[in-house]
Amino acid sequence: MNSSTPEAQVQELRRQLQSLLDAAKANERKLDRFDALERRLIAVGSMEELVNLLLVDCRADFGLDAAELWLLDPDGELQRALPALPMVRAPRLLDSHAALKDLFGGVRITRLVGPGHDEALVAKAFGPGTLVRSAALLPLIRQGVLIGSLHFGACDPERYDAYSGTKFLDRLSAIAAIAIESMLNRERLRRAGMTDGLTGVHNRRYFDHRSLIEFSQAVRHRYPLACLFLDIDHFKAINDSHGHPTGDEVLRQVGGLIQRSLRTGDLAARYGGEEFVVLLPRTDLAGAREVAERIRQMVQEAPFVTPEGGTLSATLSAGLAMLPADATSFADLLTAADRALYEAKRAGRNRTVADDLMPAGA
Repeated sequence: MNSSTPEAQVQELRRQLQSLLDAAKANERKLDRFDALERRLIAVGSMEELVNLLLVDCRADFGLDAAELWLLDPDGELQRALPALPMVRAPRLLDSHAALKDLFGGVRITRLVGPGHDEALVAKAFGPGTLVRSAALLPLIRQGVLIGSLHFGACDPERYDAYSGTKFLDRLSAIAAIAIESMLNRERLRRAGMTDGLTGVHNRRYFDHRSLIEFSQAVRHRYPLACLFLDIDHFKAINDSHGHPTGDEVLRQVGGLIQRSLRTGDLAARYGGEEFVVLLPRTDLAGAREVAERIRQMVQEAPFVTPEGGTLSATLSAGLAMLPADATSFADLLTAADRALYEAKRAGRNRTVADDLMPAGA
């Protein structure tokens, strides 16, 4: 039958109409998925939920082969907050805009890249050796500031091409940026409520809450729990001789040294005045003594910078206690560590002393 016959033309028109209907239905399903995703982004209640949504759920919902989230973190704020979060995938934290400039240059718009002169951006976005062949690179912008980027990748080189529309992706990046900023602000408020404003370590309120959790976990699972009390030696003399602003600087710098000496999962808090307390879960006596000595030596060797630009020296004493196997109260562990600290002070300061009333083998 000749293709120019009326019957053939009708069949061709029907085929084209069906193709348009199929495309319309596919776009409707895509729109529904994007709408559902936006609603979930707006409703997320935590940073870990947000990251998992963008990197895990998005990948499954849209049939992606890869998803990456980059977030600008020049002050290390996210680095301090994220390691303890239960994320299936973690974002890449950037200390400068350099990596983002490599992807977007001076034009901060969604980029669709694939085989061709821009394909080198795929390796930058997903790492060398990636199997991704086409990608959508979404800049995350809030109040005119580039705060990160979201990358969707596919092994299909035609999944994203430079001539496709980006309307849905642009909207998604805007919603994601709002959600990220909202979560960051919420995290800042949360941390402000549990962080000592001067030293940056946790405050007494947070320690009292977290210590009970660590105590119950140690008792239930029968793993060791160590407690350190750390006290800056002759701190009143520092304040009297150099002034309270210098004393505050010493406290701030000691807090930083303690934080850098600990593992993820350890807990440090300012307990009051010049005294700090540290909890070391799953740490035996030898390991706890090593941590205490490392902190003590770092403080002893540090040149503490004063507000005027000078330097001074300081030392601290450490009291160490281990949770007894038959412990019934966390307060007993604190009392033992405090008792050991008193002995360290009495013995001459600038030393670590373990509580001598601990049961043998602790």
